[in-house]
Amino acid sequence: MNARTKDLGSGLMGQLAALRRRLIRRGRSSPRDLDDLIQEGCLRLCLYEKEQKAPVRDPLAFLVDVVEKVHIDHLRRATLTRRIFSDQPFEEVDCVDTASLPEQDAEAYELIERIERSLAAANPRTREAFLLHRFDGVSYAEIAERLSISTRAVTKHIAKALILIDNELLRE
Repeated sequence: MNARTKDLGSGLMGQLAALRRRLIRRGRSSPRDLDDLIQEGCLRLCLYEKEQKAPVRDPLAFLVDVVEKVHIDHLRRATLTRRIFSDQPFEEVDCVDTASLPEQDAEAYELIERIERSLAAANPRTREAFLLHRFDGVSYAEIAERLSISTRAVTKHIAKALILIDNELLRE
């Protein structure tokens, strides 16, 4: 453990508490999602420092910026998935960029339908675990409790669903 790592470790708790307060004050992130967002930010900070081979001057500012961007990405993804997996007839769902070409729209609709068919054909628990986690934001522990299975089983179900989706994305 080098001196920089030791300094970061000793002040990390205080910095994370300050980061949580700062993000809550800005009002862009719900307190319930902050831990996941901060974890993603820390991962990106480590990857960034590794790629750049240099430390970030202000890790706290970097984390705040990254966490806000990750949160915005999550909101965009959640909005899109709500539109895609809504109960409305497919033709009425407004989920495609209006500036796109008709061919692109047709390809996007076809891909969405293929993914929905793949998930519908999957094991019901696999589909339910995936949808609960990815679209409702339910934690693995909560899914395990709801489905009366272990968190390891939840991980396997979600991995299976992701493999199904990857296979559909690769099949062209």
